[in-house]
Amino acid sequence: MNMELLPPSVRSRGRPRHSFTAAIILLAAGLALTGCAGGTALGRDAGTVVIGSEGEIPPLDPHRLNGTVGLRLIDALYDPLVREDLSKTSDRAPALVPGLAQSWTTSADARTHTFTLRPGVLFADGTAFDADAVKVNFARIMDKSSPVYDKTAAGNMSFLTRWIDTVSTPDASTVVLKLKEPYAAMPRLLTDRRMSIISPAALKQIGGDEIGLKPVGTGSFSVQSFEQGKRLDLRPNPKFWGGKPRAAKIIIEAVTDPTTLAIAAQTGEVDAILSAGAQQVKQFQHNDIMAVQYPDPANQYFIRLNTRIAPTSRPEFRQALNYAIDRAAIARLTGGQAAPSTHPIPKGNEAYDASTRQGAGYSHDPGKARRLLAESGVATPVRLRVLSPNSGPGFTQATEIMSLIQQDLKAIGVELDVQYMEFASLLAQEGPGYPDGVHGSFNGWTTGAASADFLERMFSGKLVPPGGVNRGWYRNGRVDALFDQARGERDDAERFSLYRRAGDLIAGDAPWVFLYQDRLPRLLNREVTGVVPATSVYIDYTTLGRR
Repeated sequence: MNMELLPPSVRSRGRPRHSFTAAIILLAAGLALTGCAGGTALGRDAGTVVIGSEGEIPPLDPHRLNGTVGLRLIDALYDPLVREDLSKTSDRAPALVPGLAQSWTTSADARTHTFTLRPGVLFADGTAFDADAVKVNFARIMDKSSPVYDKTAAGNMSFLTRWIDTVSTPDASTVVLKLKEPYAAMPRLLTDRRMSIISPAALKQIGGDEIGLKPVGTGSFSVQSFEQGKRLDLRPNPKFWGGKPRAAKIIIEAVTDPTTLAIAAQTGEVDAILSAGAQQVKQFQHNDIMAVQYPDPANQYFIRLNTRIAPTSRPEFRQALNYAIDRAAIARLTGGQAAPSTHPIPKGNEAYDASTRQGAGYSHDPGKARRLLAESGVATPVRLRVLSPNSGPGFTQATEIMSLIQQDLKAIGVELDVQYMEFASLLAQEGPGYPDGVHGSFNGWTTGAASADFLERMFSGKLVPPGGVNRGWYRNGRVDALFDQARGERDDAERFSLYRRAGDLIAGDAPWVFLYQDRLPRLLNREVTGVVPATSVYIDYTTLGRR
C-alpha cells in the first residue's frame, strides 16, 4: 500500500471515536507493514458499500431534519412526491422526474397543483401508500388538531407549508394542494428531501422523537441497525416499488476526523466519501484507489451582512467589501475545491445562465473598493465583528479562509474581528437574526439552492426571522415585487428571467460578501459504480454498487 498519500504523522494523530476507527488505524499500520491494500477487510461482504460520513449521523426524521449529512441519508429510506433526475449531468438543476407521484398538473393561475400517485407502493412496514398517507404527513406539519402534529417538524417545514391553504384527497390516488397565492414552482419545492413521506402507521404508533430513530419509508433501503451519531446499516427494502437496488448492503460510518477518514479510504474500509475535504482530495488526486468526482451542485458560501447597523447598512460599503476579496486565492487555498462566486444565483440553480452578468459580478479590485469606501462616507480604519464556524462539515478550512479575507479587508482599511465557534453554536446565535453588536457571519447554504426561488428564501424582505432565514434583515421592495411576479409565472423561461433580474438587483445591493461555491467533490473507490456527477449533493442509491 502506498502510504505516501497519507500525512507522515497519521499514525499518531488518529483519535478514534469508536471501534471502527480504532480498527482502521490498526489495519492501516498492518497494511503499511505488509504492503497490501484492503478492499473487503474486517470481514466486509464484497457486495457491501461503505460510506464515510464527515458528520455525526442525526435522527432520521425528514420533517425535522436540516443539514446535508442527514438529508443525504434519508434519501435511501424515503421518497418525496417529486424527484430530480440524477442520471444526467448539467450546469443547471436536474430535471424533475416522478417520485411517489407519477404525474402532476398545475392550474392556469398556479394556485392548484394536482398529483396522481404511483399505484401499488408499500412502506417498509407493509403499510399501503395512498393519498391518505400523504395527507397524514401534511397534517403532521400543518394541522395543530391532528394527533400526529409535531411542532418541531411544523416549524422546520414552514418554508413549504407557508404557501399551502388546503390539502385534499378526492380519491385514493390523487392529492390536491390548493395554495394561498400563485406558486408555479411547487413541484420543484416538493423535491426537498424534508418533504419525504413517512409511514402513517409509524407516525401514529411511534411518533415524536422515536421516528428519527426508527425511520419507515418507501425508499430503496430500510434500516437494519442504527447507532445514533455513529453507524447506520441499511439493507435493500424488499417492498421497494422500483425493483432491487444493486448494493447488497450499505453501511454509513461517522468518521468525523478527516485524517482518520482518509486512512479508511486508503485501506479500502470506506468506499465513498460524499463530501470530501480539500486535503483529502489532494491526497487521492493521483492514485489507483479512489477517483475524484465533482458534481458541482448549487450552493453558496458567503459572509451574510447585518444591513440594519452601520457601517454594513450602507450599500456602497458592502460593495466595497465584495471588491476587496481575492476569490482566486481562496480557490488556490482549497486546491480548486472552491469555485469563485460573485452573484446570488449559483451555478447549478435552475435560473443559472453563464451568459448573463452573474458570470462576471464582483472582481478583485482593491482600488475600486477604496473608492466605494470613500463614497460610503465610512471613515477608515473601521472594525467589523463577524461570527465564523471553526470546523464542521463544509468548514474544515474555515479559519484559513477567514485569515485570507482578513488580509484582503485590512488592505482597504477594514479590520475584521472574527469570533470562532462550533457550527451548532453559530446557528443558534444567528438563527434569530443578527443583533446590533454583530455585523455578519461566515456561512454556507446548500438545501434548496438548486431552485430559482432560493433567492426568495435568502433575500425576501418578508422572510426575516422568525419567519425565515434572511438573518441580515435585507429588504428591497423592487426585489420583492419581482419575487411576487416570478412566483406565479408558469412559463419556465420567463420565470427564470424574472429571478435573474432580481438576482442582479441583489448583487448590486450586496447584502452578502459573495465568496465561493463548494464544488463538493466526492471520493469514490474505483470499484464503486452507479454514481453520476449530476448537479446535486444527492446520489441515486438504487444504482449504487460495487463491481
